[in-house]
Amino acid sequence: MRLRCGVPPAAKIVIGLSGGADSVALLLACLTLQERAEQEASPVHLAAVHVHHHLRGRSADDDADFAAELCRRFGVTLRTEHVRPGTRSGNVAENARELRYDALHRVARQLGAPFIAVGHHADDQFETILIALCRGAGVEGLAGMPWTRPLGEGVSLVRPLLAVRRSDCEDFCRAAGVTWRDDPSNADPKNLRARLRRDVLPLLEELWPDAPARAAAGADAVDAARVTLNARLEETFGPATRRQWSREALACLPLPVIAAGLRRAALDAAPGLSDAFGRRLLLPAAEAIVSGDEKPRRFDWPGGLVLRVTKRQARIDRRDDRD
Repeated sequence: MRLRCGVPPAAKIVIGLSGGADSVALLLACLTLQERAEQEASPVHLAAVHVHHHLRGRSADDDADFAAELCRRFGVTLRTEHVRPGTRSGNVAENARELRYDALHRVARQLGAPFIAVGHHADDQFETILIALCRGAGVEGLAGMPWTRPLGEGVSLVRPLLAVRRSDCEDFCRAAGVTWRDDPSNADPKNLRARLRRDVLPLLEELWPDAPARAAAGADAVDAARVTLNARLEETFGPATRRQWSREALACLPLPVIAAGLRRAALDAAPGLSDAFGRRLLLPAAEAIVSGDEKPRRFDWPGGLVLRVTKRQARIDRRDDRD
């Protein structure tokens, strides 16, 4: 946790405890680290948060009761936060995720904890990468979930289990004599990830044993490439907020780098449309920029954006700015 997630000794950590095998294994691992740290006179301070989403009736209540009993058993302070994503308009899963992280951040700030640890593991990472690949996401998506990222003011989200398989989490819980809760929505084929687990991942593992762990390791390499690419984009395209560039300055770049720079600027102007800005949309625009054709070109993009390629410039405008 210290090396990959940057958590220092004697840190205050809030654990997101859903009650599933992954979060229970994370709690047990942190308790082990806490015991070891106490022996080294650098105690780790733990608390847990269970977020009740009020989406599954009695089974969700049972999850909350399970989390409370588990924390009582091990002497861990628990806060149960109640959110209701089903009462909001829009996608329920996205609402649940937003409200869950808001609740975790709020409690961490109240407790003075600079770190929130969650139980995302190698299988989750594999699913994330597959989804990003199939959606045509850029290198940001193919890098998967980061080991650590800022969650809000003064708080970082950390994922210490990204190199650990789901089955390892379950084995760890069994070895400790601790049960866990299974969320039935994780097996609902209407859920994209559940469909992947049922129909796709078993075949991939049959062809390439331990594929999720291998993909998780590959994500680290892609993340390093992402950092390098972002530095290149910052140098050549400037900040993501910039919407206008010299064609001469861009023409010496490889087409994929130009496409990545255009995607970066487009997503800054129209966030939430990452699925729309794929290779099929961006590559023709990149080719127009590097071509010797001086005839003005126009590309109408989603989100009310227009890319205009003139003799000397490439420029992204809002469609209603000039039309």
